[in-house]
Order: sequence, then structure tokens, then C-alpha cells
Amino acid sequence: MTTGKRSILPRVFRMGWKVTVCAFVVAICGLNASGQVINDPENVTASIGDDVNLEWTFDANGEARLFEVWKKVPSTALASRSGGNTGPLQYFDQNQNGGNRKFSVIGAATLFVRDVQKEDNGPYQLSITFGNGVDLTSTAYLIVNYPPSIDGITASPSSTVREGSSLTLMCNADGNPDPAVRWTRQNGALGKAATIDANSGNLVFPNITLADKGIYTCTVENVIKGAPQAASKDISINVLSIDATLPPLVVGDDSDPESTATSLYPAPRSGVGRLQACMYVMCLLLSIFLAGPRQS
Repeated sequence: MTTGKRSILPRVFRMGWKVTVCAFVVAICGLNASGQVINDPENVTASIGDDVNLEWTFDANGEARLFEVWKKVPSTALASRSGGNTGPLQYFDQNQNGGNRKFSVIGAATLFVRDVQKEDNGPYQLSITFGNGVDLTSTAYLIVNYPPSIDGITASPSSTVREGSSLTLMCNADGNPDPAVRWTRQNGALGKAATIDANSGNLVFPNITLADKGIYTCTVENVIKGAPQAASKDISINVLSIDATLPPLVVGDDSDPESTATSLYPAPRSGVGRLQACMYVMCLLLSIFLAGPRQS
């Protein structure tokens, strides 16, 4: 009986793949263990005027911290440091607030934010470069709550419309948390055909009537630190009968300061006035010519 020898090459290849995979896993595990931010700050909520801390903690696992930088995402650098806790801190020019530093680094990795304002809302990042070349980045979110405000009310197509047409009133509001929008009408209730869009908060008249003419108020509301906050603004709506002539409307016209028109109603043009003025000037010049020079 003849016996054959099994080739050991497939086995070697299989062992080689196993060794490679194990080495890769060890490398990854070692990379994560060499220096890792172990506690990203939870979302920090603040109100206008508050002072807050964004606190990062990490485990360097014996590695030196060569370089650290704190920034407001996406690209505003706030501070940097070389050499760990004892290294010199460098603050950047935009990190100023009327003589008081807006952002400060405290201890190992805490970013202190002074006198929080609306524009401070958003993500912040800490990036650390360790002695073994590993770079780690962690993100914290600062949520700034502020009272509602109304930039204006937009009437589309215009605050003066003809009966039977559609009209939409849009309240351009801002606030955090997002404010609730409420519409009321002075000296009366909203018309039966008027509806408030649940998603946008717009007041919609699909088929406006003469009875819908009046002054409407947009009120926006939210709650800051348990206290209700509100803002309101009025707009006057004029509804013309079907036979009426729509007046000319010019964007920015002082007669309609509360609305932003998206459509214009041009006044009819006529050349009669220009013709009359031209004839008057010609007659005046002719009379002067015929009179001749004045005698002294």
C-alpha cells in the first residue's frame, strides 16, 4: 500500500492568517488602551447669562499628553496646551469677552464657558495627541435656552388681498426650546375658514372673505427655567371686494410696514399726464420766443 505525504503548506497559510488577525486585534486593542477619553460630557443645558463647565475625563494609560486643543465646531479654535496639565495654555483672539476671557481651561480638561449667550449654542471638541502618536477627539454639546422673539410676520401674497383668494400668515419666530405659536384676532374670533398649520404654525385662509379683515396677533411662547416666556406681534389684513381695484404695493412701502410682500400689484400706466406736461412746456417756450426781447 502506498502512502502519500500531506502538504503542510495549507496548514501554514491558515496559521499565518490566524497570526495576522490576532496581531491586528492586539494592535487595535493596544491602540484603544494607550489613551482614551472615557467620559464624554453629557449634553449641558444652560440659559442666557449662565456660567457652565464642559468636563472631559480620560485615561492616558501612562502616555504623556503632547498637545491638546479645544475648539467650537466646526473650526473655531479656543485654546491649546502643550505638555499636559503643567504646560502653558494659549488662548486665541476670538476668546475674548469685553476684557474677561470667554473660555478658560480648568484642571486636566475642563472648558469653562462664561456668560453664556445664544451664539454659544452648539458642539465643542477636545483633541488630545499622546506620546505614542495616538490622536483622540471627543465632542460635548452646549444647549442654550433663550426666550422667544419674532423677527416679523410675512403675508403671502400680500396683506391686502381680494375676497375669495388664499392668504397665508407666517410668524418668523426664534427661541429655544422651539416656541409654540398661537394666533388671535383683535375684537373677534378667527374666521371659520382660517386654520393653523400644525407643523409650521402658519395661519392659512384658503378662501378669505370680507369678514376676515382685521388685525391679527401672533404670540410665541416657551418656558425658561420654569418661567413662561412670550413675545407677540400684530399685522393688519385688508380684504377688498371682487369688484374693487387693488392698490399698488411697493416692497418696503411704509403704508404696509408689518408684512413682506411676495407679489406686486402694478398701477396702470398712462401717457396722458406726460403728454399734457410736454404741451405746456412747448407753449411756454413759444410764447417767450414770440414776445421777443424786452424794450428798456
